[in-house]
Amino acid sequence: MSNFKLNLPTEIPWERICVTEDMVDKVVCDERLPGKWRSSIAVFKYRPEDDYQEFDQYNITYLKVTATLTGYQPIDKEIQGNIDWDGVDVTSIPGLTDLLNAYNPCHGAILQVVVGPRKGDDIKVDEHPFFMDFEPKKRELYEVATDTREKQSRSIQSLNTTKSSGSTQSLEVLDVDMGSSFGLGMQGSYAGTGGGFNVSSSSQGQWGTKRLNSDQSMSTRSQDVGEEKRESFSFSTQLSQMYHLLDSYHLGTNRVVFFVQPRPHTLEEPSGFVRGPRPVEGIQEFFLIVAQKKDQKDFCVSVRLDTSHLTTTPIMDYDRKTDISGMASATAPIPTRNDTMGNREKWGEACFIGCWDMYYQCYLTHDEDDVVYQAPDGYVIESYSSIVNSSSHGSTSVSMSPDRKTLTVHAEANGKICFEDTFGCVDCPDEWQKWAGSARRQVQVNLVSEEPTRKVGEQQALMITTRGLCCCPGLKIKPGLWDGRDYVVEVAPIPDRYITARKPTKKPAFFAVANEDVQPSAGAEAAHVEKTPAVKVGMEKEGLCEECGDKFSPGGGDAEPQLTIRQANELSDYMKTEAIKALNNPNLKPKLYTETEFFGRQLQLELLQLKHGRKLLWESVPRELPKRVQNALEKHFRRDIKEISRRDMISLRNVDLAKIADISEEEAQQHRLRALGVAFKERGPKNKAK
Repeated sequence: MSNFKLNLPTEIPWERICVTEDMVDKVVCDERLPGKWRSSIAVFKYRPEDDYQEFDQYNITYLKVTATLTGYQPIDKEIQGNIDWDGVDVTSIPGLTDLLNAYNPCHGAILQVVVGPRKGDDIKVDEHPFFMDFEPKKRELYEVATDTREKQSRSIQSLNTTKSSGSTQSLEVLDVDMGSSFGLGMQGSYAGTGGGFNVSSSSQGQWGTKRLNSDQSMSTRSQDVGEEKRESFSFSTQLSQMYHLLDSYHLGTNRVVFFVQPRPHTLEEPSGFVRGPRPVEGIQEFFLIVAQKKDQKDFCVSVRLDTSHLTTTPIMDYDRKTDISGMASATAPIPTRNDTMGNREKWGEACFIGCWDMYYQCYLTHDEDDVVYQAPDGYVIESYSSIVNSSSHGSTSVSMSPDRKTLTVHAEANGKICFEDTFGCVDCPDEWQKWAGSARRQVQVNLVSEEPTRKVGEQQALMITTRGLCCCPGLKIKPGLWDGRDYVVEVAPIPDRYITARKPTKKPAFFAVANEDVQPSAGAEAAHVEKTPAVKVGMEKEGLCEECGDKFSPGGGDAEPQLTIRQANELSDYMKTEAIKALNNPNLKPKLYTETEFFGRQLQLELLQLKHGRKLLWESVPRELPKRVQNALEKHFRRDIKEISRRDMISLRNVDLAKIADISEEEAQQHRLRALGVAFKERGPKNKAK
């Protein structure tokens, strides 16, 4: 903890030295405004006059960094200016505007502020300007809770009722002397004449006998209650937990780092589930004091802001549908002597005096029919089942090509008749083995898409965006991180342990289809019955959160995943860890949103959900591709450019397409987006085709 007491001045004539220019509306009252939901940075500076500098060795400078933390919305003026909206076929890519207008809440931020000498100043490392102090240093949330449990005892009471009665007699003898009294009175006068004298006496008492009789009856009800005192015997537990909402690092160096986290979930919801971590929004101000050697020139300031966002990606499953093949039908009539001659077959023996063999000359008719079913583009044949399958003196079969794109339904029928060809038998029949043949077969074809095309839900992914701001007058900023624009660093799926999302089923693992066609024996006229083909499909069970119970609907496309409070807080910690890892990963290069493969993949998933979108993907690659790119694709796929579909082209990653065509990754991304139907107004010098 620093001993420096930071007295914040109440009135400072701040001077703004730089701001993120992409959030400044350069043309007032036009139709285009900066992105409403993008982060922004502004840096203010004030250096007190020399009379107020209290240090002999250093000059003190105040900095105020204001960062606006908000959700991320991809659409901005740059994207609006690059995309040719008139050339975009909205019917083919209706999800384009939804993707660009999507709002992804912010769930954490890392702000770095660096001060240093200007480029070319020869200053030793130990003499670089540094941060003497800053505020705020930390924000902490203390959760205090009381957990109370109560126990109550029962009361016990008893009741007792009794009865009693009785009589009394008494005889009293009265001989009571209550006493006597005696009185004497005198009267007199003076200066006159007169006088008097008075005497009195009396006695009192009771003498004789008195008998007293009484009858008495009494009923008594007594109640004895033993009742315990109804008190609650309880105990309580005090819980406290500290959460870091803002942490700061590296005081005393020329680089400070602030990590801002949202307020965690602390109170239990009635349902026990929440929709995820809380977002963090609004303006964050940081006050910093920079100390710099007095003999140095003014320093430069750089600010980098990384924000973590939760975005959603579709959960796709394989699309399945059914179709019906044509009817394969074969009919062979009873032959005549003009039809194909068959074998001469032995019928039996004829006997008259002696025995000899009887032979018949057979004639045959034959008919067969093949119906070829071709799976539509983007689908393969998963299995089939018979709708019509009958045969009499014939047979049917179904064969499938190795790529499971073509199904051939075959039906064939045979007619036969044999005429007597040996003389000398009176009782032998003139005709033998006489029948016509027929066979019919039609199947229901079960199709499955070659790749997942049906949206069954959504799952969350972590998106980390960054923007840098360089406040150094006279320094030419190259396009990139420090040009003040918003870039995407990484988009990664959230691990399964933090989410409750439905997983797509695996693509069917096809095995051999067993078709056991029973060949009818000679003379058999029973209809042919086919055994049902055995098709084994490998499917992955749906993964559900064990703690979520019935709070999660696995099939709901619009249902938001619900997490327990513990899961939501752990997810917030995971996002913090991933943001720190991405900050120091040299392999992650910041890109504009439309330059990321994530955007191209999202757009492709939107197209796969639409019939005309899938049709677009199966079309040939755009004719506008540069010749060198076309030649590279032909060499890579070993096919003519007309036989290479847009789907084939976008299956290549940006880095792969750039490598085989010897172009930049930015140009490769534009070619892939063009294959998805996005039109661009113009190409910058950096992206021109070579």
